[in-house]
Amino acid sequence: MTEPAPVARYRAALAELDPRISIAAQLRALFPLIEAELTAGVPHAAVLDDLAAAGLSVQYSTYAITLYRWRKAQRSAAAKPASQPKPHAAPATPPKAPPTSAPALDAIQGRPSNIETPGDLRKIRDMRIDLEALRREGK
Repeated sequence: MTEPAPVARYRAALAELDPRISIAAQLRALFPLIEAELTAGVPHAAVLDDLAAAGLSVQYSTYAITLYRWRKAQRSAAAKPASQPKPHAAPATPPKAPPTSAPALDAIQGRPSNIETPGDLRKIRDMRIDLEALRREGK
């Protein structure tokens, strides 16, 4: 009896990997093959059965979490080049807000310009807000 094609592909890919790496790392190496199977309509349970037949026994929770993280990394990697400005484009100037709608600079100290990292969130937590200056600004 011959083994199914996906099992053979998984087995060949696993043979090229260092056997000492973690199960999650082995899964990450197999995810391009797994994504092709999922795109073709193969259920996750069948993929897990094929992985087990290829010699990689994985719990569903490990598989699901690793797949989620891998897809998230793929989305962020695909979004990075698109979000960067083109070098030949003129830099866009942000629109100026009317002076009455923005609080005074001394009212809020430590505000990050944009939130992209956990460090930016910590800056928000550590912001100093002068309520009296905000009250004066509102009048």
